[in-house]
Amino acid sequence: MFQPDSDIQRTSTLTGFLKDCGIDSYEGLVRRSNEEPDWFWGRIIEHAGIRFMRPYTRLRDISQGSESVKWAVGGTLNLTETCLDVRIADGLGDKVAIDWVGEDGSRRRWTYSELAAEASRVASALAARGVKPGQAVGIYMPMIPEIEAALMGIARLGAVAVPLFSGFAPAAIVSRLNDAAAVAVLTADATPRRGKPVWMEATLAKALTEVPTAHTVISLRRFGGAVANPARDLDWAETVGAASPDFAAVPVAAEDIFLIAYTSGTTGRPKGVVHTHLGAQAKATADFMLCLDMKQDDRHLWMTDMGWVMGPLTLLSVLLSGSTLILAEGAPSTPGDPFRLLRLASDMNVTHMGVAPTLVRQFMTQDSGLLTGYDLSSLRIVASTGEPWTLDAWLWQLDHICRRRAVPLNISGGTELFGAILTSTVLHEIKPGGFSAEALGVGAKVLSEDGSEARPGEVGELVVTQPPLGLTPAILRDRERYLETYWSTYPGIWRHGDWVRCDPDGTWYILGRSDDTLNIAGKRIGPPEIEAALTETGQVVEAAAIAAPDEIKGVAVVCICVPAPGVSPDAALVEQLKDQVGEIVSKPFRPREIHFVEALPKTRSMKIMRRVVRAAFLGQDPGDLSSISNPETIQPIANLQKEKS
Repeated sequence: MFQPDSDIQRTSTLTGFLKDCGIDSYEGLVRRSNEEPDWFWGRIIEHAGIRFMRPYTRLRDISQGSESVKWAVGGTLNLTETCLDVRIADGLGDKVAIDWVGEDGSRRRWTYSELAAEASRVASALAARGVKPGQAVGIYMPMIPEIEAALMGIARLGAVAVPLFSGFAPAAIVSRLNDAAAVAVLTADATPRRGKPVWMEATLAKALTEVPTAHTVISLRRFGGAVANPARDLDWAETVGAASPDFAAVPVAAEDIFLIAYTSGTTGRPKGVVHTHLGAQAKATADFMLCLDMKQDDRHLWMTDMGWVMGPLTLLSVLLSGSTLILAEGAPSTPGDPFRLLRLASDMNVTHMGVAPTLVRQFMTQDSGLLTGYDLSSLRIVASTGEPWTLDAWLWQLDHICRRRAVPLNISGGTELFGAILTSTVLHEIKPGGFSAEALGVGAKVLSEDGSEARPGEVGELVVTQPPLGLTPAILRDRERYLETYWSTYPGIWRHGDWVRCDPDGTWYILGRSDDTLNIAGKRIGPPEIEAALTETGQVVEAAAIAAPDEIKGVAVVCICVPAPGVSPDAALVEQLKDQVGEIVSKPFRPREIHFVEALPKTRSMKIMRRVVRAAFLGQDPGDLSSISNPETIQPIANLQKEKS
């Protein structure tokens, strides 16, 4: 249990917002946000200072059902006006908006005025190439200041941003750009990795041979990369650098698309999740400025990629709050700098930081004595998302990162919400790995299979009963898939796909994806409970629990594990681990088999891809692999069955 400092609570943005609303508790605000969504989202728009070019006539139209809600009917805006023009008008033009550090330690800083000018140049350059409002523009770049200008510049033009993971291979790029009918792509020739360039523009050029709609590429050439097509491929310095820094924001409807975030599924092509100019701003305000207490004086660091929704969300949150984004190119942990994220937090006076449980578990394998030289006293908030915590990792974070002073705030939502369904706040006691509350304005509930609400402490499906401003209104050009994926299980209610429980004290726990659920002899369990039992032994760093066919039980538990450094797996260890699961979880879930590999397949956001583990182990089709960050891990898992036979 962790109790946030009273000074942090008293001076929090959330405390001030509650006072302004005349509400005495977060729970009271949750109730009113669910009962009066028009009032709540109106207050969020007011709190963020979202600027409309033409006022809306009605904030919310739900006459066609929750799955077809319309927001800010008749209103026009452009999110770059609020995020840039309003900030500059408020006197923040000379404040550092982006403080960038490269892999080699080099630094660049852009003020709000400089970011606005570069975004305008991007918009001007794209317009000069014939890109029109509503057309899609890909972003395939490393995490450098220009990627933020790319996102803002596309939005300023009223075009649609399509962020792509910087590590994508050509096939993944092709599928997304074709789905979006992209007409242009912003890129860089390369990104450094351990001092050597990893070529990006060349990879993009291969992909574009199969993307007939793309007529323009603008590349930031840092390493003298080759130009594939001089008629199509332009130099950033020459093209953007010569464009106008005063491009006026193009008005778009509040419901118009700001970006398309692609998320992979078990089968079929990646889903193009749509987010709007208004929805992205409103949800970022509710989640980051209120619940995660991001303030104007903060220096925020969340190492991510623009191809994951946290990339755009992090930038918007910083700009809406008027704070500073610490942007780091490269990895959060490297062999020569195992605690790089924490070193950067120390060196750059970070106050507000994001982590992932997987990264913390990586940190735990290193010598924590190295951390004594890092001054993390400036940290106030340490947020986390991506996957369930294990107890040992959460406690390690509390001791070694938060130093039992910074507040560990756990949030969970998804690409489709541009933010959270469950959250923690500085006003609550924080339990290990839990979420202290539901997010504002989402009407989160736990439903049983028959649609009834689960009792406190019972496991069920996480659902959204009050669609928030920020919930995706569509999968691009696929209404049927949108309705089938999210709205068909419980009519009129959004099913998110997570198993959760809400304890009697109001603490929520996510137990894993519902499509990962193990059903052993009629007993259901989420894989994280089994995996946590394994990692708590200290003999295993990571684990994936999957269901495999069994002649007797029908289905049995199989665990694929990564041993801790210095651990040599043998038959005795296997039995020890099996017994641990039987004792900690339940004997019916004692694994039939435990196998060891060097690494598990993960997404770019560091989530273990259990469906890929299971498919590889069983020799099945793994489905879409475009979001995997380490495909080389698949074959060793596939080989396990061969080794058995």
